[in-house]
Amino acid sequence: MEVVVIGEDVLGSLGSIRIEQPQGVYELTPASRVGMTAIASHQELLTGVGLDWGCGTGCLAITAAKVPAVTRVIGLDIEPVNVEAATRNASANNVSDVVSFFLSDSYNPRSDEQSSTLRSLHGKVDFIVANPPATNEGDGFGWRREVLRGGLDLLKPGGRVLLCISIQYSAARIEGLCDDVPGFVYEGLVATSGWVRFDMARADLSRQVAEYAEEEKRGGLEYHFRDPTTDSNKIINARDALACYHKTGLSPLSKWQNYLFLKK
Repeated sequence: MEVVVIGEDVLGSLGSIRIEQPQGVYELTPASRVGMTAIASHQELLTGVGLDWGCGTGCLAITAAKVPAVTRVIGLDIEPVNVEAATRNASANNVSDVVSFFLSDSYNPRSDEQSSTLRSLHGKVDFIVANPPATNEGDGFGWRREVLRGGLDLLKPGGRVLLCISIQYSAARIEGLCDDVPGFVYEGLVATSGWVRFDMARADLSRQVAEYAEEEKRGGLEYHFRDPTTDSNKIINARDALACYHKTGLSPLSKWQNYLFLKK
């Protein structure tokens, strides 16, 4: 069991939180931290009732629950071990009166009672936060489309979505979410990391770059990495990033970021 403390360097005036991470769950990623930074540095965007899609061990939901204007947060996750750990983390951070966690396949809770609860919130949700993984098919962007598509009926008009999307997906694909899921307005970047290595030593991440290169070969939109062989901000696509890694062993560079979308 590992306990990670996220402090004021990330959470600012929200203080700090402690997140318990059992063995076998995903560790907190740089994207998670950027998501928490987005919440903490733009507290004015979060009021009332919110959802954390794919909540993991609860870091975004718990951060949102610490925002004074937030009255309720429900975290949704498909893994029982995550829901159990997130529930313990809410208690450890003294936000159990505000946040709860549902075992749920996307927006479809497994229990009838929790399904009824979520249905009762249709058209009443003020915000959604989400740090989705890449999908294993298509362009890797499918879960982000699902966050918006499934959230459309739940959100109020003007409801906000804070969505973690790393820069390599490219501005065209990110802004194009509003074409993929009509009903949203793209409001731009909320928080970002600096340039960091896209960790090709991780099998899942190296596989993603190979899949992105194949998507480009099929005629899909290009991805945007920074060339790791130069100090300039030269942008290369996934095919060149993969070739560079195989030739030099240097991982391409990316930025972990968070973007804002509004329901019309």
